[in-house]
Amino acid sequence: MTERRGWIVGLGWTLIVAGCAPSPEHPGASAAEQPHPVEAVDPLPSQPLPKASFYIPSDTGTVARHVRDRALAAQVLLALSDVPELRAYLPTVNVQEGRVTLRGVVPSEALRQRMAQVAARVPGVEAVLNELEVEAADDATARYHTVGPGETLWDIARRYGLSVTELRRLNGLRTATIRPGQRLRVR
Repeated sequence: MTERRGWIVGLGWTLIVAGCAPSPEHPGASAAEQPHPVEAVDPLPSQPLPKASFYIPSDTGTVARHVRDRALAAQVLLALSDVPELRAYLPTVNVQEGRVTLRGVVPSEALRQRMAQVAARVPGVEAVLNELEVEAADDATARYHTVGPGETLWDIARRYGLSVTELRRLNGLRTATIRPGQRLRVR
């Protein structure tokens, strides 16, 4: 009897598959039709897995903290947008470890303080840093644009003959993220 062996390795187990040539018990059967006994062998000794080729942060706490901060920023924006008189002046909201920073331009000191109060009442907010600027009351040449659905800073800047950098500087924006209904100063 001629015996053939093959190895199947996967998931830490090694199997030996033995196939036989025709034998006296099965004289007319070819080697492919012969029964193939399978023998299980103990699992391979545990070895450390190779390092992944992509970055896995070693401190998952920072990832969780980042997600919590982003969620808190969204909650603050929702709270501010729930107040009708504040909707047109929604600021840029940055959150770092529970500390909220508000940036943007508002027409009065009363609205500036109101935004800080609303943000401070959101559960999870530890402190509010109010960097909102009050626009000058004597600036009669100031002009504003209310952001419409689908508009970008580039669209608005081009419409008023500004660069995106000038438009962001005028409105205290750190990112290019704007929302429909937001009021932007364009002059």
